[in-house]
Amino acid sequence: MTLRVYQSFVVGLAALAAAWAFTAHGIDSWQQVLFLGFLAIVAESLAVELALVGSVSLSYAIIFAAIVFGGPAAGALVAAIGSVSFKDIAEGKPVDRLVFNTGQYVLYAVSAGMVQVALGLQPLDGAATGSAVSGLWLAGSLLLALVMAIVNMGLVGIAISLYTGMTPFAVWRDAFRSYMLNFVALALLGLVLAQLLAISGIPGTLLIVVPFAVARQTFQVYGQQSEAYRETVRSLVTALEVKDPYTRGHSERVAWYARVVAEHSGLAESEVQRIEWAALLHDIGKVAIPTSTLVKPGPLTSEEHGAIRNHPSLAASILAEIDLLADIVPYVEMHHERVDGRGYPAGIKGDSLPLGARILAVADCFDAMTSSRAYRRALSYSDACSELRAAAGSQLDSGLVGILLEAVDESATARMYDVGRFRDA
Repeated sequence: MTLRVYQSFVVGLAALAAAWAFTAHGIDSWQQVLFLGFLAIVAESLAVELALVGSVSLSYAIIFAAIVFGGPAAGALVAAIGSVSFKDIAEGKPVDRLVFNTGQYVLYAVSAGMVQVALGLQPLDGAATGSAVSGLWLAGSLLLALVMAIVNMGLVGIAISLYTGMTPFAVWRDAFRSYMLNFVALALLGLVLAQLLAISGIPGTLLIVVPFAVARQTFQVYGQQSEAYRETVRSLVTALEVKDPYTRGHSERVAWYARVVAEHSGLAESEVQRIEWAALLHDIGKVAIPTSTLVKPGPLTSEEHGAIRNHPSLAASILAEIDLLADIVPYVEMHHERVDGRGYPAGIKGDSLPLGARILAVADCFDAMTSSRAYRRALSYSDACSELRAAAGSQLDSGLVGILLEAVDESATARMYDVGRFRDA
């Protein structure tokens, strides 16, 4: 099955699911549900980008609140509205991606609604709030949140798998490890929102918008602080590269290539950011290697070669001490491993390598081949592409090689060396 066929299937299935929800259940409280839809689209459009965490948005909580409050049809409608982001439209994201996103939002909402119906959980707009809320009702509602999470991760994971050639299990392992806890937290928030809407109506619910706005402002300030920290990390990387003039800008270029590959692989922004940070810091272990070894023009001694090969482990030990960067340690530590198991430091191979490490390997190799080093001149763009294709399937992940070569052309590569992505772009 191709990605386009899969996307069409999901959108078609979502249309059928929405038709079932509206035909079988409908919406009784249109005013309240449309109010939730308004909150959802505002929340999605005002998502705050945080370093290594990705975008923080309350739309999932609001969609869940719509299901709890009004049932499957209300959830489907609010999901469809909440899948639209003014930012995505302004940035001109491809229509097929936007439509698929809407389809998978609707599907996970209706799936949760179906479980709601099967369990006999009464929506709050059709029940006395006090009688509806019990321990069993709360447990069933949290099960709906779990269904939403699983369906969402399943649909997106299959799309990424079709795009990258990875197995769905590898995608879920690498991209969704921390998502379940986030979904639980948002589900609890959704329950509170649904209860407040049922008890106090729209006027009372508006009161919760104020603390939400304050929370968003807090996240925004934190995001600015994170960006300042990010710039500090880049400065440290630049200072490190002063030790080796032949690799100046290398980490920043690898970070750009890695981000491009990760984005074209369809990964969540949180994972894209982790991979970008890992690329920026992948050579930080070289701070412990003598400059004379790094810039040596001739063959290395066995001791010098061993020191160079130890830099991924040194980098991992440095980053492991920083809580904010703990998630990227495996990517950095394994970026010199090979898919055939002949890499270092541990000889790990295939899907046992985290996706982030495989992306770093492709980006690192491509920049290494197109950069001049102390011991050789840079390859031409066409020769580097040929070498990259030759390494696919043995040293490098074939699917990721294809993505890089498709996403990065010669002019973009040349620009990376003329101005540098992070300093002047």
